[in-house]
Amino acid sequence: MLPPGAVLSGPPVSDGVAFFAAPRAVGPPLVQESLALAADAVIASETMQLLPLHNRLAGPLAVGRPFNARHPAGTDVPRLVKDGRIVNCIRQRGIFTPPEDEHGEIYPGLCLEDRDHDDRYETAILWPYHIDRARERVVAVAPVRLEPNPVASAEDRDALRVKRRIRVTHVGADEAQIIAEQGIATSRQADVTSYVGRPEDSLTLPLREGAGGNLGGIEIRLRRDGAGWRIAASGRMAPWLELRDNSMLIVAGGLDYPRRP
Repeated sequence: MLPPGAVLSGPPVSDGVAFFAAPRAVGPPLVQESLALAADAVIASETMQLLPLHNRLAGPLAVGRPFNARHPAGTDVPRLVKDGRIVNCIRQRGIFTPPEDEHGEIYPGLCLEDRDHDDRYETAILWPYHIDRARERVVAVAPVRLEPNPVASAEDRDALRVKRRIRVTHVGADEAQIIAEQGIATSRQADVTSYVGRPEDSLTLPLREGAGGNLGGIEIRLRRDGAGWRIAASGRMAPWLELRDNSMLIVAGGLDYPRRP
């Protein structure tokens, strides 16, 4: 129980994990049709964005007694993954006064459900701060619709950028080695700085005219260029990024990146 006038700071303990929308490309993929063969030369790259899905209240929401909680139209309602299921919850940020039940227990978490599947949310689930001494409460509310909130999605600090590239790793006297690799950066990072790849996502080419192969959907050929070599590339990267398990698992280039709740 909080004393009168007390407030909480930050997200409630009942927060879930951000639910990502489908991956979307950041600009067109880059394929170098011709470039000099050299170590660290990037032949092709593609950057994808994973944005947390946000909605907002299309109208005001009021939860009656004993909680007496009110949220105006436009209130952000992120989609979250909580206890393995997808939920739409109002996430309190900063300083706020949480609702209390008739026993003085505080309920900082509020999620909405559309149980009759009519695209209006008529059920509020309130989550207690102390889950060991209070239970969740289910309350009927006046039906309210949710609408997309793209600004909140783009500004969410949980957004990720995932980049895949095909890169020359080594040029020797007789052969060149090329790999496909990927890395992940948060929205707070300027760019992807760390990459990983699988041994099978590599290509070794002998240094001879026309030697080539396909790596990650990109067709690669070596061409003579005076005393040196050039790379001719064409095609488009094969699909390489997907979300599984309610976006709790990111699969990039065949590698698993599990997210922790």
